[in-house]
Amino acid sequence: MLAVVILVPVLTGAAAAEPDDRGRAPAVTVVSGPGTTAGSITLVTGDRVALETPAGQRRSVVVDAAPRTSGQEPQFEVLETGEDLYVVPSDAAPLIPGRLDRELFNVTKLAEYGYTDGVPVVVTGVAATAAASTPPGAEVTGRLPSVDGYAATVAPGGDWWSARTPAGNATSAATTGKVWLDELAEIELDTSVPMIGAPEAWSLGFDGSGQTVAVLDTGVDADHPDLAGQIVGTLNFTGDAGMADEHGHGTHVASTIAGTGAGSDGKFTGVAPGADLLIGKICDSSGSCPTSGTIAAMEWAAPLADVISMSIGTNVGDDGTAPTARAVDELSAQNPNTLFVVAAGNNGAKAGSIAAPGSADAALTVGAVDKNGKLASFSSRGPRLGDFAIKPDVTAPGVGIVAARAGGTSMGTPVDDLYTSANGTSMATPHVAGAAAIAFQHDPGLTASQVKAELIATANANPELSVYEQGGGLIDVPAAIGSPVLASPEPLDLGFFEYPQSGVPVTEKPVTYTNRGDTAVTLDLTLEVTHEDGTAAPETALSVGPTTVTVPAGGTADATVRLDVRDLPKGTYGGHLVARAGELTLRTPVGFHVEPEMADLTLTGVARDGRPATRSSSVYVLDASDPEQPWQQLYFDNGVATGRFPPGTYYVIGQLRTMDGDNRYSLDRTMIGVPTLRLDEDTTVDLDARDAKPISVDTPAHPLASPAGQPQKTVVGYGGPDQSENFAPQWLGVWTPTYLLESGPAELNDLEFVQQIRLADPALALRVVSPETRELYVQPLAGTPEIDSSTSLDLVHAGTGTEADYAGLDVAGKAVLVLRSAIPYAQIEATARSHGAAALVVMHDTSGYFFGSVGAGARIPSMAVSGEDGRRLLDQLDAGRVTVAVSGTAWSPYLYDLALTRTGALPDGIDEVARTRNLVRVDNAFHGEPGEPLGEYRALWRPYLVHSAQQYSAAKGAHRRTEYVTAGTDSLYRQAVAGQYPGEAGLQERDVTYPDVTRVRHDWFQGVHHPTVLDPAGPRNPGNPVIRDGDEITFRVAEWSDSSVTEHHGFLDTSTDTAPLKFYLDGEFVGEAPRPTVKLSNLPAGGSTVRLELATTRRAAWWQTSTRTLTNWTFRTEHAAEPELVPLLDLEYSTQLDLTNTAVPPSERPGPATLDLRVRHQAGYQGARIAGAKVWISYDDGATWQQRPTRARPGEGNFRAVLDSVAAGDTPTGHATVRVEAWDAAGNRVQQEVTRAWRLSAR
Repeated sequence: MLAVVILVPVLTGAAAAEPDDRGRAPAVTVVSGPGTTAGSITLVTGDRVALETPAGQRRSVVVDAAPRTSGQEPQFEVLETGEDLYVVPSDAAPLIPGRLDRELFNVTKLAEYGYTDGVPVVVTGVAATAAASTPPGAEVTGRLPSVDGYAATVAPGGDWWSARTPAGNATSAATTGKVWLDELAEIELDTSVPMIGAPEAWSLGFDGSGQTVAVLDTGVDADHPDLAGQIVGTLNFTGDAGMADEHGHGTHVASTIAGTGAGSDGKFTGVAPGADLLIGKICDSSGSCPTSGTIAAMEWAAPLADVISMSIGTNVGDDGTAPTARAVDELSAQNPNTLFVVAAGNNGAKAGSIAAPGSADAALTVGAVDKNGKLASFSSRGPRLGDFAIKPDVTAPGVGIVAARAGGTSMGTPVDDLYTSANGTSMATPHVAGAAAIAFQHDPGLTASQVKAELIATANANPELSVYEQGGGLIDVPAAIGSPVLASPEPLDLGFFEYPQSGVPVTEKPVTYTNRGDTAVTLDLTLEVTHEDGTAAPETALSVGPTTVTVPAGGTADATVRLDVRDLPKGTYGGHLVARAGELTLRTPVGFHVEPEMADLTLTGVARDGRPATRSSSVYVLDASDPEQPWQQLYFDNGVATGRFPPGTYYVIGQLRTMDGDNRYSLDRTMIGVPTLRLDEDTTVDLDARDAKPISVDTPAHPLASPAGQPQKTVVGYGGPDQSENFAPQWLGVWTPTYLLESGPAELNDLEFVQQIRLADPALALRVVSPETRELYVQPLAGTPEIDSSTSLDLVHAGTGTEADYAGLDVAGKAVLVLRSAIPYAQIEATARSHGAAALVVMHDTSGYFFGSVGAGARIPSMAVSGEDGRRLLDQLDAGRVTVAVSGTAWSPYLYDLALTRTGALPDGIDEVARTRNLVRVDNAFHGEPGEPLGEYRALWRPYLVHSAQQYSAAKGAHRRTEYVTAGTDSLYRQAVAGQYPGEAGLQERDVTYPDVTRVRHDWFQGVHHPTVLDPAGPRNPGNPVIRDGDEITFRVAEWSDSSVTEHHGFLDTSTDTAPLKFYLDGEFVGEAPRPTVKLSNLPAGGSTVRLELATTRRAAWWQTSTRTLTNWTFRTEHAAEPELVPLLDLEYSTQLDLTNTAVPPSERPGPATLDLRVRHQAGYQGARIAGAKVWISYDDGATWQQRPTRARPGEGNFRAVLDSVAAGDTPTGHATVRVEAWDAAGNRVQQEVTRAWRLSAR
């Protein structure tokens, strides 16, 4: 893999302006925008996740749950680890890591890979016929027999997950195979070839002739002179059109192996110029190499090649179980004469960073050294994750390697048109692949494992490096083919010895020496093995016997390495078993690990109903002394969760869920934690949710306020003041009754518990009126109609709701209670409705409540109650008449959005009284289409949070709502309103804090909508100002804003929007970009006129006004020695519109209709004053225009245009389109058209 790959997309126009006085043409370069495109990622579960990552600012992630077969929305765990953000649904979490790869839920990686609408996966460990019976919702793209699996793409609809979890819970998930993310691996000679002795081998007649080396990489430039006649076969495993190497990596690797040097008079000849090349293209032009295509190429090449060179790897260490590593081992077993030579990876100096597929046992794994033999800083180190096995196996030159340059590419540092210099274990690997070809040619009878052993044993070890950095050392081709003796195994891994080692038996492993010469060889054997602290392993614990062996000609001799770890200091040991005979030296890498003292942690978990906790419950365990250390997640199984940890102080946080009797539905959750757990010996901690207390909120001003149906967020932050040092999982989901189990204090770090809870009038409620008064917890069945009423009804029991159950019953105008069964809820509702029932109540047939759907055709209120409440109602019906009150509010006129915060420990429940006088009041008006569903959320950041996870709450167009929000100086909020689902772009406010109780107002989506220059002032800078620095201008604007331009802004949604930007210089077109986030470079140093033309469109059901805009910014600019603001003009509009963005009729307003303008430069600019503005109106979408009288108003840049009174019926469109032109005294100007800016009133 290359040490560094940087790609910068550049869009330039065909008709470029004349070059400036330095000979460089002006250009348009796409740069990162002020906000990530508001698209969404679909997980394999069907859930959608929208990422918003303003450059340099805090992130927000918005989750929309897909429907489940159970009817219950999952909860979500959101956790940031390093640069990666994971969003894991609760019904998938118990299957990690056994059945599901956690990386399937790494939304950062999914976005980076472009896996936003369908997730490529690799399924391993399934029957050969499994691909033929793949569940619905996935397309099989290829069989992968080497891993007993197949590749597939999971479609975004969620059908695949529903089929995989037919019973609606994780424990019912398909039990065959593991599903992995189809990872995208990355691609990882004049002095380097002599450095490993290849020319000396050539002089002996060994140049790889007769051997075939497969290069699995980015393709090849078959026209390069160094590769003429070298390639014997090709096959493309990518989506690229052909085998051409548009990256350059594959050509460089191929020529390092077998290049003839024809383009350099032999100077840059490859290691084995006599070898034939088989080219498999597994990486696209960007250098991305999907797992599925990689494995397919390995399966193709294994029976055809003697050596397979793979200069690829991931950016994380692997334990040898990743699919590509498994494929290497399996294919090596099936093809014992084929050797896989694989890059160790470029993950740097961190131990345990060997990447897949180099982590495979059978792979000859290659690290990189420079031309002085010093280990390259980027070269991945061992030991291998998990078992501490020795990796890499050897090293080779990988720094400053000059080899063939593919035509039209610029990978590395080009030397000339034919050659380029590059660094990486990618460059080291082909050196070893070429050496292996020579070794096979020299001794055709050797197996792949013998060639591997030969190259390892004869390598030159660097005494300054450990065996886990170099394996055997730098390969030596003449020594390898010249050695009469072979040693095996290579390397010699003596094992991983778990603590305690007191009862561990002595380990004995043989080493076999094979003499392929015609003279006996006597070898003196010594062990040169040290502890990680540099001290030698004592002979009493580690020895070899005999210390001298004579290997007969054509025969073998054995020695035994004996290890007794019982009294050895704990830690990692490594070195070599060295065999010497005169000038002959063979080294066998030796390593083992004596595990330090460990303690078993056992957690017992009891749910609130007294049953043992299931795998739906889990905890995180974190090193309290160093929260940056990797955490472990432990799942409960039959009430017990276990883990092993070094002695120390730990932090434990998680939740216990109470499930219904069928283990399908989560009834409640209890937050549990042990902030300070001293683990000095095997320890058991009992966690009993029955001892927990609830989180409850009393709202005196709104007694009916309920969290039912509202999203909630729970955060437990742990660590210090530095965000990077904090561990802060967030749990999201629709409200589930939540309890807190009191914990002890956090002693080593700060701890904060936050419950973000929303309360409003419930959409549906049920109260027993007689024979008692009692509120029942109900779960509305999806599809139940909206109601805005409260009605008292008699309750009637109708069995399971079949037609026969209604025989003899009078249910007209009454509420019907039925028992849940296999009958679809839609059918139950239709039957009840046909008999005149006014409401439907379905009771669970086991403990707890449940979720379900009555479908879109339901007409009567339909709800679920728990089995316990249902049985109580049945008992009351047996005793006499039961009356219930069914009530609901379709759209609550208020909302409490509270952040309940407790520090130092988990409290013993929370009993909060929320008084409106103590809360911030936010008067929100949602302008738009009447009744059109919207989504709204308010992101919350505490000081230690980098990201805020949220779920949308329902809102609707043309609606007002009063919201009550918790005040505080250390909470940061950002409210956003959009289409109903993540990815449907809307608008968001500036990040804001409410240090004191106050009252604010927001008019969301109030016309006129238009692009805006972002004001960088305030606590959050959503986009840098538009500046010129030298001869470059960085231009970023928000594609959308509303009348609250200084408060609300929004960015491009590729599913609904377009926003191309065109760049003109002194009247000449230069280029364009797909959105207004660009860098204008190579501008003339002298004065010039820039014009930027932005055309935006939005097509969405909830956005029916201001559907198209066209903006032209024109300004003068010249060379800036220091960064300076450009004189960019911006507009703000205000006119009299109602909640539907319809002009207020004359009868409801004083005086004539007006349009107020504010013209301003971007914030911070000091220069020419605003000089004037003009306004035009069109009622036929811009076909004809009427200029309106416009006059200045007090204050710079303020203008008012008087509009005429036109009724909708008197125009062809029923809308007003507006055009504005404004300018300053220096001639800088803005021209803007907004199509269908507002509706016209009917009168």
